[in-house]
Amino acid sequence: MKRLLFILALTIILTLGLRPGREFVLACGSEQFGSAFSENLAVRWLESLDQDDPEATPKDVTHEMGTTWELADDSEIDAVILAADRKTTQLRVLKTQGVAQVKLSLFSEPDRQKILSWVESEARHGVAGNPIPLKKHQWPREWRNRSELPLLRIDDTNRWKSEHFEITNKAGVNRDSLKSIVTICESVDGALRSLPLPLPVNWGRPTGERRQIVIEPENSPKAVDNAAGYWDPRTGVVHVFSEYLTEPDHQLVVFEFDKPRKLQKYDIIVHEITHQSTAALIYLDIPAWVPEGMAEYMAATQQSPASYFFKNTHVTLPYHINKRILGDRIVKERKLNLVHLEKLMTRDFKTWNRIVESGDTASELQYNQALLLVDYFCHRDHPNGLHFRRYLESVLSGVSEPEARARHLMRGRSYEALETAIVDLWQPLGYAINFQSRGEIKSDDVTFDRDAEEIKKTIASQRAMAQ
Repeated sequence: MKRLLFILALTIILTLGLRPGREFVLACGSEQFGSAFSENLAVRWLESLDQDDPEATPKDVTHEMGTTWELADDSEIDAVILAADRKTTQLRVLKTQGVAQVKLSLFSEPDRQKILSWVESEARHGVAGNPIPLKKHQWPREWRNRSELPLLRIDDTNRWKSEHFEITNKAGVNRDSLKSIVTICESVDGALRSLPLPLPVNWGRPTGERRQIVIEPENSPKAVDNAAGYWDPRTGVVHVFSEYLTEPDHQLVVFEFDKPRKLQKYDIIVHEITHQSTAALIYLDIPAWVPEGMAEYMAATQQSPASYFFKNTHVTLPYHINKRILGDRIVKERKLNLVHLEKLMTRDFKTWNRIVESGDTASELQYNQALLLVDYFCHRDHPNGLHFRRYLESVLSGVSEPEARARHLMRGRSYEALETAIVDLWQPLGYAINFQSRGEIKSDDVTFDRDAEEIKKTIASQRAMAQ
């Protein structure tokens, strides 16, 4: 139903094999890398890449030096060294498949010299390997972009630039609307980086390169009907449509069902910019529910332009899910007939794309289900997303996705047990979730709160009459 052009383009890319190797993706980082490293190790590692050669990678990115290491106290640890400078190592402990940082001084003298030798021979600007952005802070309550954002016109053209984006204003929207769009786009990376997750924000993007946005005029060909925008992975460009972002300045506004507020349309832009920011996820053999669920999570948690609220998602998520189909209707109870989790959590992009292309109601539901699943692992499975964080760390450090999923997300639980936990979580919150062989929307799935709707309609009418 939605994001069809993205899906079709992604299918072409994957089918034709136009995806970079895993090593290249892991070797191309972002400026957030390694904030906890000694002397900002990972940022220096990023700067070591040859900026004149976007495909330059550190030598021998699959380098292995053994997995048994002796520490200075004569104990041993089984681990894979991921990165090192002359003071710090980052390693993945094989017993837990978790990633940690260890001072080089804690290793025995022979192993310390072994690592230093690797740094001397393989590093660029003193950093060897592929560090992961480790994060340990608690889940934030909110994130806001409070600064005044630059917006400058490029010569006498329809092109504008902000700090990180270049906007082609084909629709000729006014500067205020343009600034609102830019404010939303500029907010996404900051909000993503505020989360205690090692997300690959802008991996592989050359430093200083502005990301491209095109504001399309009315009646332009759309990827999906009624969508405010889409990201084209073939070009990396995000397209947004002016008719869904601006409305006439009516003097009299009355309550209307099935007409989401203009602000609600902006969540599509957040979804697509999130894909643009975390495009590396599609190259790392992670099932589709992870990047799609994260994009939906960011869209659902934006409560106003450039303001994200990450608490009370038990309220914001149902609102986000319901408004897609039901608009401003007030839902009392809703049934969600979702596909079994074992199918969703192993669903690759090819299968995901096929469902989207079919136009079946299961297409919309898989986005909803991915959102609920990401929310579960971010907030319910652990209040700070610890297990989801370790899952991502494992995959980014070379562990196969099935092994990382089994160790950190499932942790000995069956898929049926996980389904039960999700059913029990949402039942008292107004969602009756039923897992079955395929997702579907039935005619009797929704019960509206008609008393609440009448009250809302009366209040809106009174306000309109008072104007």
